[in-house]
Amino acid sequence: MNTFNLIEDSATYIESSDFFDKIALVAHNCYQVKEKDHDSNVAFISRLINNHHLAMIEHYRFLFKIDKEHYLAFKDLGCPFIKLIKPVNSLTNIYLLSTSLRPLLEGKSEREIALYHYLERALPDEIRTVLFPQLPLGECAVLSRLEEYESLLSPEQYDELAFYTYQLITDRGVTHELVRHRPCSFAQESTRYCNYTKDKFSNTLTFIKPLRYQDFQKTFDDYYQAVTDTYFELINNGAKPEEARAVLPNSLKASIMVSADLTEWKHIFSLRISPFAHPDISRVISKVKGDMEMRGFLK
Repeated sequence: MNTFNLIEDSATYIESSDFFDKIALVAHNCYQVKEKDHDSNVAFISRLINNHHLAMIEHYRFLFKIDKEHYLAFKDLGCPFIKLIKPVNSLTNIYLLSTSLRPLLEGKSEREIALYHYLERALPDEIRTVLFPQLPLGECAVLSRLEEYESLLSPEQYDELAFYTYQLITDRGVTHELVRHRPCSFAQESTRYCNYTKDKFSNTLTFIKPLRYQDFQKTFDDYYQAVTDTYFELINNGAKPEEARAVLPNSLKASIMVSADLTEWKHIFSLRISPFAHPDISRVISKVKGDMEMRGFLK
């Protein structure tokens, strides 16, 4: 008989600064694939983009210093996924633009493409070579780091540009609530493709310890064992994971990557760390906030 696992929730900051490595780490979360080497990650991300699977690309943002002419042009373009900031404490013509590569890869009109070339030419050599190999010559923005301009920004402007990714281990009931938040980006463990009868899942189902588990331990344990037995029976009799998942409950463990700017994270904190929020989501989001405070992310 296959037994089940019970674990606690957790929140982990994703620290990777390399574009290809971070996006691969986030995307692999969906299928619970182990971390690969850099060359494998470059090839994997190239395949994702060639197949137009661009949602994962949102989990990495670049910051550019641009000139006034391009600031006004991008402002007129009105792309909702591009942030434009004129630092309030600067007396010089400093303009900042923050974006993922998704708008650049989806640009359709000649005007969009011409503007995006201005940004693409400023990207690191490896990214330009792999993703934008046919760039025409021309002027370009300046790839920048947020720390260079922190003293020039208002607290609100800083929050719009600061961008963080966390991996949450929680239950699927919590993720159903979490994915309602916009404008976040998500990459969640897929019960459609993950086969929990395999070795990489320790041949078992894992659940997040539910509220009041100690008060109803036998009832919960009997149910989790029945779910485990039923799931394994379905798989062993030929059902696909996407079919067998029909018996999986809200308390099934789910790994989800969440990326957002600090403005949105603070909004999440205000709603989800509250007497009116579900205790499970409050607990895991409190861990994100505590980690941000420890790292000095919250000003």
